[in-house]
Amino acid sequence: MTELDYSEKTLPETLTTILEPCEVLLSFDYHNRTVDVRPIATALLRWGYDRESLAGDLWKRATDSPQKIEILRKLLRPGDARMVLPSPESGFIPRRPRTWQDVRSKFLQSDDLKASVISWARDFFLDLFLTIMEPSHTPTPSDRSTATRSQATFRRKLFDRDGVVSIIGKVLDTNSYPPPPGMTYFEEGSLQGAHIIPFSASSHPELRKALSIFAGQSVETLLTGNQINDPSNGLLLDPFTHSIFGRFRSGIECRDKIYRLRKLYPDIRLTSQLNRHNDEEVLLFAWKSHLVPCPSSLLCNIHLAIGYVLRESSSFPMISEILGDEEEFNSGNTGGDYCLVTGASYLERKLRGLAASNYSDTADSDEEEKDWLKI
Repeated sequence: MTELDYSEKTLPETLTTILEPCEVLLSFDYHNRTVDVRPIATALLRWGYDRESLAGDLWKRATDSPQKIEILRKLLRPGDARMVLPSPESGFIPRRPRTWQDVRSKFLQSDDLKASVISWARDFFLDLFLTIMEPSHTPTPSDRSTATRSQATFRRKLFDRDGVVSIIGKVLDTNSYPPPPGMTYFEEGSLQGAHIIPFSASSHPELRKALSIFAGQSVETLLTGNQINDPSNGLLLDPFTHSIFGRFRSGIECRDKIYRLRKLYPDIRLTSQLNRHNDEEVLLFAWKSHLVPCPSSLLCNIHLAIGYVLRESSSFPMISEILGDEEEFNSGNTGGDYCLVTGASYLERKLRGLAASNYSDTADSDEEEKDWLKI
C-alpha cells in the first residue's frame, strides 16, 4: 500500500511533485513535433542555476488570475501556522484530507493551471534552449570588419591571461611555436576565443531575459555591449573542444574560486583533447597574467547548469533536428507544406525576439512581488 504524503514542501518541491508523471498529458506542438512539457519543466526546477527563481516565475504564471488563486487556495495551506495564506516563504502543505497525490490530480484538472505550466515550459524551450543552441551566422559585410576586430581583441586578451597553451586540452597555438621554455603541451593547433555564454546573447533580448530568470539575477550588463567580449566570458579552446562546449556537452564548475572540468556525458567519447582530463579535474587559469579577469564563476556555473538541464530533459536531439530544419529553410532547400510549417515556427521565434526587445530589467517592487507570490 502506498504511503500517504502530507509532508511540507518548498515551492520547487511542490511544483516538481505536481509535475510527476501521470496519465494527464502536458505538451505543446512546435515545428511539426509534439514536445513533452514534463521533462523540460522538471529539469529546469531540479537542475536550473537558481531553482527558487525559476519556481517563482512558474508560480507567477499559476497565480495570475483570481480563478487560479482560488483553486490553489483550496488545495494548499501554509507550512507556517502563523500565516493566513500559503506562500513560497512559508512552504506548502496539502489541505486535509487531501494528499500530494490529490493536489496533483486537482491541479491538472484545471485547464487554466495546465496552460500556465505549458506556456512557461514553451517559453524556456524557445527562448533559452533553441536560441542559445542556435549556430552563429556569418556577419554581413558592413559588420564583418567590426566583428573580426572584436574577436581578435577578445582572443588576444585570453592569450594575455592564459598564455599560448590552452588550459583545457594542452594545445599549443600553431602561431606561437616554439613554445616558451618549460611549457608543457600535447599537440599544436589553432586556438579560438570561445565565449562561455554565446556571443549571440548580446543580440537576443529574449535569451537574456530567460537567462536572468534562470540565474535569479540580471545578466543584462554582463552580456551586452563590450561586456560579451570580456575575458571573464572567455576560454581558449581548440575548434573540436569549442564545439563540445558550444553544445553544452561539457562545462566548468567554479566553487570557492576553484575551477573543475565537468563532463556531462561521461559515457560518450569526447574529443581527444577533453579525454586528456579527468572529470572534476581542477583547472588553473591565468598562467601568464592575473591582471586579466579569470572566467566568471557565475557565467561558468550558468553554462554548466544549462548543460545539466539539456541533459536531464533529453531535449538535445529534438533541438538539433529543429535547428537543422531551420538551417535548411534558410538555405532554401525545403519546399511544400513542411517548408511552410518550418518557416512559421522560425518566424515566431524571431518575432519573440523583437517583442522581447522592449523587456525592461527593472526589478519588481516588494509589494508587487508579494502580490504574485502569495495566494
